[in-house]
Amino acid sequence: MRTAAALLLLSAASAPCLARVFTLDILHTNDVHGGIVSRDATFLNPDFPPEIGGAAWLASYVDSVRREAAGTGGYVLLLDAGDIYQGTPVGGYDLGASVVRWMNFVGYDAMTLGNHDFDDGAANALAIAAAADFPVLSCNFVEEATGLPPCGIEPMTFFEFEGVKIALIGLSTSDTWGLVDPALLEGYSFLDEEESVGAAMEEARRSGADIVFVLSHLGQPSDPGRYVESVRQAWISGEEFDKEFALNNAELSSLLPGIALIVSGHIHYGLARPWVNPFTGTIVVQGYANGTGVGHIRLLIDSEARTVTGYELPRGEEIVNLLHDEFQPDPEALALIESFRTVAEAGMDEVIGEALEEIPRGGAEHPMGRLVADAVLECTGADVALVNRGGIRSSIPRGLITPRMIYEAIPFEEDLYLVEVTGAQLRRILETGMQGRRRDMEPAGFTAVRNQALPDMAKIESLIVGGEPVDSSRAYVLATTGYLVQGNVGYDVMREFEAVPAGCTLFDAVVAYVKAHSPLEPDEVPRIRWTE
Repeated sequence: MRTAAALLLLSAASAPCLARVFTLDILHTNDVHGGIVSRDATFLNPDFPPEIGGAAWLASYVDSVRREAAGTGGYVLLLDAGDIYQGTPVGGYDLGASVVRWMNFVGYDAMTLGNHDFDDGAANALAIAAAADFPVLSCNFVEEATGLPPCGIEPMTFFEFEGVKIALIGLSTSDTWGLVDPALLEGYSFLDEEESVGAAMEEARRSGADIVFVLSHLGQPSDPGRYVESVRQAWISGEEFDKEFALNNAELSSLLPGIALIVSGHIHYGLARPWVNPFTGTIVVQGYANGTGVGHIRLLIDSEARTVTGYELPRGEEIVNLLHDEFQPDPEALALIESFRTVAEAGMDEVIGEALEEIPRGGAEHPMGRLVADAVLECTGADVALVNRGGIRSSIPRGLITPRMIYEAIPFEEDLYLVEVTGAQLRRILETGMQGRRRDMEPAGFTAVRNQALPDMAKIESLIVGGEPVDSSRAYVLATTGYLVQGNVGYDVMREFEAVPAGCTLFDAVVAYVKAHSPLEPDEVPRIRWTE
């Protein structure tokens, strides 16, 4: 809960005072994905990983910043940029309710909705909002019937400090439509980001806002310059900037001057230093995922000019990694998290196998993906298996393997399905995956040669299934996840076929595979070979 000192600061915000430059500390999280329990930082040291993250450690850090601000006459906001619960047993077992209880405890000031907050349907996203003691924001998630945000969702909220009024606008990615089963979103829409934020900014100014922040689940790319240049080139050509998919924050901040700060989520790429748009001056911050740390930027605000004049990084970098040898947990928060953990994690630390080397994941076809796809093939007895690359969220580290590691790698609790197709239909499905843009696949049961220079839907030069060239008229059985058979991430073609439940889940398939094939080594041989 918000400390008494912080409440006094907020009440003092409306009191008359002399003009000065005051500080506003922005603490922010994004893509927590249920990571309110601490974890091993295998990315820092795979052999002797230090403990990192967890909600109790974050609560302690937040409290320290609030106490410091109370002593120096500054102010603090704690914000989250979406995707709060899908990813761990604690986050998933009650569909995010425990995560929201912790967010209420620590005193978040606002959050926006990420695409994974809709994985269990719009109704569950609204239940999350109803349980929150703080505003849940999205200016572009609306009811189709009214065109307005549904009950419990606000397009923006306002904060006032020393006479300076700040509007905080929430923003969800419109790509949610392609990332979530459409049946779970029936009756709702995600509107264009630029138009929605632009309209919200106008409304904020009419309501007296001096400064505009955006809490955004669009993501900030690692190479923002090329996206800014794309917007600039469109303007130079006298054209309207257009894009097939959702904007990112580099593009949004170029298209809409006047945003002082964007707190970003969605892309699990942390910025050690804020990125500042070279044309509009918008500051963008973004943290890493899974609750391993917290972002911290201190804004300098001139109460007379009513503008942000600069920023500081109190700890030298914008991202504070919550390593347990450096920070202590909040005891009350720790007790709360442990009460969730006892229920959600029964049996998750049983040893089920061993990895002789790390089984890594990556941006292209990778060993972890091959392992998961092989598990699907073995569990179902199908001819071919496909797994969505975006559903694989972490590697398996070297050493003993537990169900917890499997869950963290494939956290979305997918059922498996079988689809009977001809060779010609199979080729068409696989051609869909050759187009990229989240359609990339992790394969098993076949090999292919892909010529990237050929047109879309005609990139496969050769396709071998079960050691033989594919027969266009023969029937094959394809195994995949419910996520893909529903037509998500561009696989609309899958809706043309009848999908039969395979009788096992993706999680159970991988656990069984690890038990059967341990000790494991990474399969380094690509199954889709690229050629020019």
